[in-house]
Amino acid sequence: MSKGKLYVGGLSEAASDSELRDLLRTYGTVEHAYVVRYKRSVKSAGYGFVEMGSREDALRAISALDGAMFEDNRLRVFLTAPPA
Repeated sequence: MSKGKLYVGGLSEAASDSELRDLLRTYGTVEHAYVVRYKRSVKSAGYGFVEMGSREDALRAISALDGAMFEDNRLRVFLTAPPA
């Protein structure tokens, strides 16, 4: 079973890894979730990555969340390109 890695953009400056994990767990198994942060602060850079348990889980999450509002921000969710 292939996994699906998602880009999730439109996160707030205060977004946490656990908050991102909780947002996606409704749509399937979340293997890893992390919010990218600026090096010199604790603020979120506004995006993160989530590795879902399967491609099907990832596609279900995209269907539900891409374009949805979350904490007053519009989310952008899509599959990342597989490694070459």
